[in-house]
Amino acid sequence: MPTNAELFHARRARAGDAAQVVPLLVEAIDHLALQLAGASEHMAAWPLFAKLYAARGNRYSHQHALVLERAGEIAAVALAYPGAQEAILVEPVLKLLRRRDPEGDYEHEVESAPDEFYLDALAVAASQRGQGLAVQMIEAVYARAIALGQCRVGLLVDHDKPGVQRLYERLGFAVDGERLLAGHRYRHLSRLLTD
Repeated sequence: MPTNAELFHARRARAGDAAQVVPLLVEAIDHLALQLAGASEHMAAWPLFAKLYAARGNRYSHQHALVLERAGEIAAVALAYPGAQEAILVEPVLKLLRRRDPEGDYEHEVESAPDEFYLDALAVAASQRGQGLAVQMIEAVYARAIALGQCRVGLLVDHDKPGVQRLYERLGFAVDGERLLAGHRYRHLSRLLTD
């Protein structure tokens, strides 16, 4: 008999998933989402991220999202793309911010490595946590990376979330650097994908 986690299937996200996906992405991106939206709470950041999610060619686009779904309910989302494309994908976001606030100082702080498939964000809906869906979502990211010819997956973990780091380390990720983004310290972890 299949487990509850096995009843969900992974698929590429669609623009029409925005109502379920955007709140999860904003929660996962957290401090950075609030900074980008100029907001103090997650819900206030949803409109900006809904616009970015619906558009193409930016790092928060549905083009780069995978979801776990069962009977029309999205339980988890992952946002991932080749690290070599990060600078290109962030430019539309910076342009949008500069239009909104021409006086603002918007510079891109590099998150990924150019030789990795970068897992930018991963979130599981609160009602679905504790069922192994994060692991299932990460496995879907591995499959997507391999399909795109990538042999390494990288990601950032907030220093304030040691439990999240332990999950990734159990899955074979290792710390290989640090980043400072929006005044927050993150550890960079990566894992080679082998057959």
